[in-house]
Amino acid sequence: MSVASTIKDTVRAALYRSGVLGAWHRRRNRHALTVLMFHRVLPAGSPALAQSEREFAFSVEGFARTLDFVARHYHAVSLAQVKAAIDGKGQLPDCPLLITFDDGWRDTVQFAMPELKKRGLPALLFLATEVVDLAQPRWWQDAAVAVLANPQTAPKLLQALGMPADAATQPGFSQRVAAQLAGLPEAQRRQVIAQADPRVLQEIAERQMVTTDDLRQWTDNGFELGGHGHSHSPIAYAANPGAEITECRSHLRALGLEDLSLSYPHGVKNDASRELLKNAGFEVVFDSNPCLANVAHLPQLRFDVPRIHLPENAWTTRNGRIDFARLAMFLFFRPVQGAAQA
Repeated sequence: MSVASTIKDTVRAALYRSGVLGAWHRRRNRHALTVLMFHRVLPAGSPALAQSEREFAFSVEGFARTLDFVARHYHAVSLAQVKAAIDGKGQLPDCPLLITFDDGWRDTVQFAMPELKKRGLPALLFLATEVVDLAQPRWWQDAAVAVLANPQTAPKLLQALGMPADAATQPGFSQRVAAQLAGLPEAQRRQVIAQADPRVLQEIAERQMVTTDDLRQWTDNGFELGGHGHSHSPIAYAANPGAEITECRSHLRALGLEDLSLSYPHGVKNDASRELLKNAGFEVVFDSNPCLANVAHLPQLRFDVPRIHLPENAWTTRNGRIDFARLAMFLFFRPVQGAAQA
């Protein structure tokens, strides 16, 4: 570690321990909603964590420490409370924070839920509704990510999809690959992935994604559900965006949901997808804009509520462990979407 980095860490730690950062946050973000985005939570040293896309995975210990930080500096709220504030039927507490998970990984129920329950914290799972019905252990999206991360297999996947060799240099490349794969029937989708790497689908032996029993356990414990599209295709790039939304809606209705919420798959959105969601009856929609939301402007942000992807990496850890001072610097200073704070 360089001398400059050591000095920065020392200053950060001193500001945090002194309470200066916390006091500044309580004043500056009093009327700002923080929404955290998580994906996977897995035991440290487990094969599943080693095989995961690490940018989107937390160790159980790291997640637990992050929740301790949340409990210290925020008032955790539910989606129902956020929706009530949007509808003008309730007020959020000071420094409100909503915890969300994307996709529908089983480890959200297996490992994240017990840590949430220990601390009495609410949370919301945005479900890519198709995953419940998929039979194979490895989710096709996870397999595709592994293929694209390998320089030897990525060109083969592009070829199998009929995409040009230079597609990887274009903006939105991975999202467009996901949209093309998502638009295929499951058997064909897996066949295309296997053409690029015959082993990748067999490298995971245990089911990755939630079952209906997992979802029942999640909701029976008081946690909330929303949608994350149906096939996990970016809605803006989907071959049939309307079908993607209506399939998601019908599955959520079948799970007993009355108030519909959604997070944009891959964080990709456009005006057309926003209108489709409005017309389909979705009431609150979250994007991946890493900002805070001015509580007074939540009604205007109903279809664009910002969320912050929180990683367990050099931005948030020190000596391999979640560091509260780094978390504070990562979260407290985010721009606030909406008018200036009072």
